[in-house]
Amino acid sequence: MHKVTGFTLIEMMFVVSIIVILMLLVIPNVTSKTAMVKEKGCQALVDVIDAQIQLYEINEGHLPGSVSDLISGGYIEPNQGVCPNGNAISISNGQAYAG
Repeated sequence: MHKVTGFTLIEMMFVVSIIVILMLLVIPNVTSKTAMVKEKGCQALVDVIDAQIQLYEINEGHLPGSVSDLISGGYIEPNQGVCPNGNAISISNGQAYAG
C-alpha cells in the first residue's frame, strides 16, 4: 500500500492565515506611502516651476502672470501645471504654489 503525501487542510489553512495577516500589515503601509510620495512629488514640481519662473524672468524681462505663460513659452510641459496629487499649481508674486 502506498502512503499518500501532501498537505492537510489544517496546514493549508494555517499558511493562508499567515499570508492574510501579512497582507493586512503591508497594504495600509503601502497606501500611506503612496500619499507621501505624491506630496513629495508635488513639492519637487513646485521647485522646478520656481526655477523656470526665474529663467522666464531672465529671458523675458518680467515675471510670468500664470502657469500658462510658462507653458506657452516652452518653459514647462502642459502636464507640469498639476501636481501628482491633483492640486493645480499657481503663480503669485513670482512664486509657485500648489493648491
